[in-house]
Amino acid sequence: MPRSRITDFVTIALLFALTLSTGTLAVLNPGRTLWPGEMPPGPEGALEGSVMPSSGTAQSDDTSPDDDSAAVPQSPEATGLAQEDIVLLARLITAEAGGQPYEGQVAVGAVVMNRIASGLFASTVKGVVFQPGQFEVVRNGRINMTPTETALKAAQAAARGEDPTDGALYFFNPAKTSNRFLWSRPLKIVIGNHRFTS
Repeated sequence: MPRSRITDFVTIALLFALTLSTGTLAVLNPGRTLWPGEMPPGPEGALEGSVMPSSGTAQSDDTSPDDDSAAVPQSPEATGLAQEDIVLLARLITAEAGGQPYEGQVAVGAVVMNRIASGLFASTVKGVVFQPGQFEVVRNGRINMTPTETALKAAQAAARGEDPTDGALYFFNPAKTSNRFLWSRPLKIVIGNHRFTS
């Protein structure tokens, strides 16, 4: 094996061992390890990547934003959400909008945040995501997919208040539903294959 492949293999093996021993995995730039309990440096030297539960590793996809600043792990104070809420939101985004553009992924996360703020739905990410009958991916088990790196960035952006939907409470793919209620809602915006409504 070439030297770089051996180095990659050793890095992956070390991250796997760290994951097993601590229950968390740090996904970082090459050459930088974030040890358990260590905080990433401030904005000048910010790390790219996300800390997530060991249920899987973040995966990259081709819809990643050009600006990697969203990749910096956000503290609960910066996003208003605990890390497990960010990961759950990212799992929903991956399952519902993994093939959509980054803006559409942020928009799906924003719908959850808008529901929390509205007072019409549950007051937590977990409560909104698992509210019966709201998300097909909960019913079919796709909510358990490992979140992509882009979905983690999108979840952090939505948690920070980014909202390309201007307050939408619902979204749907018009090719996949004939639900009269969803179609009756006032349209806010169309992003990718999803209609976002109020």
